[in-house]
Amino acid sequence: MEKYRETSEYSKEKLIWMGLAIIALIVWSVVEIKAILAGKLNLGGVVYILLFTGLLIWRYAVSYAYSLTKDELIIYSKFLGFSKTFVVAFDSVENYSDQYVKKLFRRTGISCYNYRYSSGDGKTTRILLFRCKGKKHAVLFKVSDKFMQELQKLMPEKYLDMRECH
Repeated sequence: MEKYRETSEYSKEKLIWMGLAIIALIVWSVVEIKAILAGKLNLGGVVYILLFTGLLIWRYAVSYAYSLTKDELIIYSKFLGFSKTFVVAFDSVENYSDQYVKKLFRRTGISCYNYRYSSGDGKTTRILLFRCKGKKHAVLFKVSDKFMQELQKLMPEKYLDMRECH
C-alpha cells in the first residue's frame, strides 16, 4: 500500500540550461550539415551530435515518480509510453542521506550508481545506499524535504542518516 508519492517537476532555471544545450546542439548540427554538403564528412562530429542528443533526452525527457510503501522505495521511469520500475527494499538499505556529496561517497566502495532523476528537476539530489547480491549500490534521486521526512518515518531505526557523517 502506497504511503507517499511524488513526481519529478521541472524548474525554470534548469530548463534554461536545457534550452541553451539544445541551441548549441542545433548550431553544431547546422555546422556539420554545411560541412557534409561541402563534401567534408566529419564522422566524429556526427557521432558526437547523436550521443549528445541521446544524453539530453535521457537527462531531461524521462519523467520519474517516487513512491514509498511500508517496506520499499519504488521509482517509476516513463518515456514515450515506455516505463521501468526500480525497487529498493528497506531491509537492504545500509544508509541514506538527504544530500549527495560526491567526494564523501566515492570513498565508500559503491560498485554501482543508479541515477533516477531528471536533470530538469530543481529539487535536491538525495542518495540511498543499499546492498544487492552482496555488493554496495546507490540510487540517486531528486525529491522534496517532505518526501525525505516520510522516508525517515518508514526506515527502521537502525539506519544512520548520513547527514551526521559530514
